[in-house]
Amino acid sequence: MNALRKKLSTEIELLKALVRGYPLLWCVVHANPKCERRAFMGLIEAGVIAHLPEESFKRKQPRSKKKISLKKPMFCRYLFAGIDVNAGQDFSMVRKCDGVEGILSIEENGKPYLLEASEMVSLIDQLNTEKRIPDGSFIQVGKVLQLIKGPFAGFDVEITGYEQAREMFRGEVSVFGRRTALTASVDDLGR
Repeated sequence: MNALRKKLSTEIELLKALVRGYPLLWCVVHANPKCERRAFMGLIEAGVIAHLPEESFKRKQPRSKKKISLKKPMFCRYLFAGIDVNAGQDFSMVRKCDGVEGILSIEENGKPYLLEASEMVSLIDQLNTEKRIPDGSFIQVGKVLQLIKGPFAGFDVEITGYEQAREMFRGEVSVFGRRTALTASVDDLGR
């Protein structure tokens, strides 16, 4: 387990150095349903630098009752692509890749929403976070906390409701320029 964590840490540092070192235009790619890995491989085969954040989870096999470790994409149907304009790459080659439905755009003219390199580095940093909410902290409506697990890991969430019996909260996250409502476990919160 320790060797796997060390390997993951090395890969994360390599990806952060790559993001900081190259002048890439980072965009959010919208994949076809359940085709995140296929879109990732399509982007790699086209020569585009891609990042598919994944989270590990354990599942119990129904027959043998053994627990197995699996990975799933953190953002359902979304991944990230770095376009190198100096190498002749453009957004049309991303749209043509297998498994890609389109590129996220929040403007009416269809111009892709671009992420800055610092935003990508921050997102990559969240993969290896170990922050936990300290015992005895109170979750209050209106309080802003950070998510440390799930698809919105690293984002700040404003608490809009709390169910103490179920240890669940409701909140709002600002993602890609929009407010998005979510319901999650208290275990997903950090400082």
